Amino acid sequence: MSVRYNQNNAPLVKVVYSQVKVNGKLQLVPLELYADGSLKRSQG
Repeated sequence: MSVRYNQNNAPLVKVVYSQVKVNGKLQLVPLELYADGSLKRSQG
């Protein structure tokens, strides 16, 4: 498995999920958590 990096060359730690309310419904949105603490919306 290859390691993914963000624009600051910080490695991906794990994928976390955030709850977002859309049109009155809760949806889980995947976010990539990097070693420098930054979050990026995961590309499906």
